[in-house]
Amino acid sequence: MIHKIIVFVCSIFFTLYSFAGPVEDNSFLVEEAYNQEVGVYQFINVWQKNQKTDDWKYTFINEFPVFSQDHQLSYEIPIQFLDSNDKTQLSDIKLNYRYEIIRSEASVMTGRISLITPTGDYKKGFGSGQSGLEGSMITSVKLSKQWVQHWNLGASITPDAKDSTGMKADNSRYFWGFSQVYLFKDNLNFMLEVAGSHEEETVAADTTTWSQELLVSPSLRYAIDHNGWQYVPGLAFPIGVGDNAGQNEVLLYLSIEGKLF
Repeated sequence: MIHKIIVFVCSIFFTLYSFAGPVEDNSFLVEEAYNQEVGVYQFINVWQKNQKTDDWKYTFINEFPVFSQDHQLSYEIPIQFLDSNDKTQLSDIKLNYRYEIIRSEASVMTGRISLITPTGDYKKGFGSGQSGLEGSMITSVKLSKQWVQHWNLGASITPDAKDSTGMKADNSRYFWGFSQVYLFKDNLNFMLEVAGSHEEETVAADTTTWSQELLVSPSLRYAIDHNGWQYVPGLAFPIGVGDNAGQNEVLLYLSIEGKLF
């Protein structure tokens, strides 16, 4: 039933407004390499719900340029509900800096470094209790007028990450992502995203265990231009593969972007 409601609401958005220009937004699980233009701010909302449990996660992201399009700052504020302890709380906030290394008509390459702040309550499973660092390389390539690809590769380290009892161990995480975008029209895009990770979790003092995650996500996004602002609603169904098979989700996305000065 929820799927039918979501599709109905999205179809209303699709038919109400007109659009001008191709979408350079974000894929939902994969970063795209395009930084914001000078004066343009983007406000991103992502809501993910596990289809088998009541667990959900909402993330608010604000992206904005600094001095020029080469430099971009952003922050991510995640809020989670965990069915295991029946709590809704803030998780670890991430502060990001991105630098566009290469920009041409066909491709853009951007590097990102991030500070992960210990704002979540590690005792209840909402964070690591320690600050961490993350870095990634993001590449976007226009293969043709209708086909665009995005590639991510990155890693993070959180020294002395805590489990729920306060035991500490260094945690590493390696991740990658791929997004294939097909433009039915400039304003209506189909995406197939694949995102994977291999990460450590503290289980005792100086002891960790490794886990893997692989998601394949078909999705749609639609761009609306109205009074100088662009609105991009989207819908995706991430599917767990391999070790996390059966961990399927529903993902709702809304980006609001416009020139503030």
